[in-house]
Amino acid sequence: MTRIAGLPNSNSERAFDMFVKTRHVMQKHQGRAGITFATGTPVSNSMAEMWTMQRYLQPITLESCQVGMFDSWAGNFGESVTALELAPDGRGYRMHTRFAKFVNLPELMSMFGEVADIRTAEMLKLPVPVASKETVAIKPTPELKVFVQSLVERAEAIRNGSVSPSEDNMLAITNEGRKAALDMRLVDHQIVVMEGKVAHCAENAFGLWEKTRLFKGTQLVFCDLSTPLEDGRFSVYQALRLALAERGIPIEEIAFIHDFDSDSAKEELFKAVREGKVRVLLGSTQKLGVGTNIQTRLVALHHLDAPWRPSDVEQREGRIIRQGNLNEKVQIFRYVTEQSFDAYIWQTLETKARFIAQVMQGDTGMRSAEDVELAALSYAEVKAIASGNPLVLEKAGIDTELAKLSLLKSQWDNQQWKNRQELASLPGRIMTQQARLQSIEADIAAKNSVAGNKFQLVVQGYRYTDRTEGGNALLIAVHNTRIDTGTSVLIGELSGFGIVVTESISGKYLRIKGSKVEYQCGQAETPTGYIRVLETALNNFETKLQEEQEYLARTEKRYADIQAEVDKPFDKADRLVWLRQRQLEINAALDLGKSEKTAVDEVEEAVV
Repeated sequence: MTRIAGLPNSNSERAFDMFVKTRHVMQKHQGRAGITFATGTPVSNSMAEMWTMQRYLQPITLESCQVGMFDSWAGNFGESVTALELAPDGRGYRMHTRFAKFVNLPELMSMFGEVADIRTAEMLKLPVPVASKETVAIKPTPELKVFVQSLVERAEAIRNGSVSPSEDNMLAITNEGRKAALDMRLVDHQIVVMEGKVAHCAENAFGLWEKTRLFKGTQLVFCDLSTPLEDGRFSVYQALRLALAERGIPIEEIAFIHDFDSDSAKEELFKAVREGKVRVLLGSTQKLGVGTNIQTRLVALHHLDAPWRPSDVEQREGRIIRQGNLNEKVQIFRYVTEQSFDAYIWQTLETKARFIAQVMQGDTGMRSAEDVELAALSYAEVKAIASGNPLVLEKAGIDTELAKLSLLKSQWDNQQWKNRQELASLPGRIMTQQARLQSIEADIAAKNSVAGNKFQLVVQGYRYTDRTEGGNALLIAVHNTRIDTGTSVLIGELSGFGIVVTESISGKYLRIKGSKVEYQCGQAETPTGYIRVLETALNNFETKLQEEQEYLARTEKRYADIQAEVDKPFDKADRLVWLRQRQLEINAALDLGKSEKTAVDEVEEAVV
């Protein structure tokens, strides 16, 4: 699988060190206990991480299921998926194969559930603010278009083998493309950028700073690609601070996380943010992500660039969508430069986030999970806006809705099959229940009173009219009777009905044997207790009749309801047919059936 995207081909010494230590601890506990992991992102970047988590925590289970090696695990639970993606240069399309689909999900999650107790945000329903997410689309400058074209030419040269990897490679192109999408001054400091991400972010941040002046609302700005510099080179951090200061925000209210190295210094900074003394804090995901508790007055968060991992987006936004925030509503801005690498990066995040969220939800009604998680629509919107092609925007919505309705249709088909199976069995159940009711009514008519001196009990052929003597005889008979679990033995008679003793895992108990129905009496330990449970059971014949009548009524209603359900068509069938047809039309318009180069060349003009 070396040519399948989504699978890492490198190893990690730190991960191997952890692996060795977990094995040592498990050996000391005979493989049964000793290791506990706690994480908010068990699968953060690659599908292979699910297997990695299982390899850490349940090696014995993997071996017993013969999926101890990754290839065998992937063969059982994964599939390679070929789909349309924007090319990394942001100017065209390509058909790309990646390992991004889970199959046999119930079996996989059942296995993973042995070691995982999963709680999603939807399950927890924590008291966190509601986030309004806005994508700010920024028009590309002429300089950016020329630069992207140069990246296309460089990529073509690498593909043709006309340049050595030591001179140029796709990693270098990717890094420069991401920097250019953030700010062209990162690749050419002589360029003047007037309406880029820095200006738009500064304008939004200043507006919110002014609007929340009395509350002292605070804001976070995340940027991973351009950290503060002291050597005179261009830095997005310093450019943004200057832009904010020019609009009227005091310099002392703007801070960089990079200026606070020690734990004590960071704690002082975080305290100042919580108190509203520092109102705009800039930082990277690594330095300002995990474990940063500054949510008290946060009103907005700004993504100047996109990280590589969905977990990084979660960690960023987890700073503001967090318990302890005094605001009921907050805003999250994502700044995307059209026709740039931004589209490709956000699309990659979309691909990764969708399968992760689906698998973690553990829907046992799903046999497979492709890239269709609805929670990732915000990524899809970003990708579509950045591409500049209205067909891609429509395709994102069509694909998502089609996937949702296809899943609903699959679940509806399964339910209809279950309904038809139940419908076939219900008439027999109703007839059996009607016969049972007739038997109970006959038992009520045949029942003799045992009140007062009418009490007559027969135990193993001996008749007793005294309750105490009868109870003692019954106790001895129950104790001495040897029976197999699940079977019963007749030991006596009361009010014309047989008394049987049966045994379960919890112990021995009595039943009254009617004409065709047995009535459970419960367990007892004393002579008086045995007599009491027998008389109570006799007196409850009428109650039992009422319960059985109610059950028959529910069964008959269920039969009528299912008959009505199986005759109904799928209520969204017409919409599903239209969506499939529209998807085919869009795919044809985007020439998805053609080769990668043909699709890129012919769609390029429409995109640009």
